[in-house]
Amino acid sequence: MRYKLKVRRAGRALVMLIGTDIALEEFAVCRCEQRDFQKALRYAQSRVALPTFLIGGDFAIMAAEYVLDLRGVVAFDATDAAISAASRLQVPLLMIGGSARVAAAANDASRIVMSDGDLTLAEEVAARFVGAYS
Repeated sequence: MRYKLKVRRAGRALVMLIGTDIALEEFAVCRCEQRDFQKALRYAQSRVALPTFLIGGDFAIMAAEYVLDLRGVVAFDATDAAISAASRLQVPLLMIGGSARVAAAANDASRIVMSDGDLTLAEEVAARFVGAYS
């Protein structure tokens, strides 16, 4: 098993962390890599009945249309490769850094630009996004 599910007792959402090392303590979190995403998602959703959020890069945006009960996507440093997928998103998108063109393509997107290495602020903003939409 190349993914890990950590369930919080009062967690209001399932957060799939795809290839990222951020820490979200107040939610059920499943960490995985892109290659394991489908198996990890099935595993996590079969164990917790919570709204789902994807956090990652371009892959999180591209995988979003295949996720049941998806409530939102947080994308770090998304590139123009995700423009087409962003235009099909039916959930809110929070972009942390990345291409302004991707944010413009999405129906409901917010984009913040931060200084390099400010992971603590990124974690806090992502946690507030998940909390607000869960």
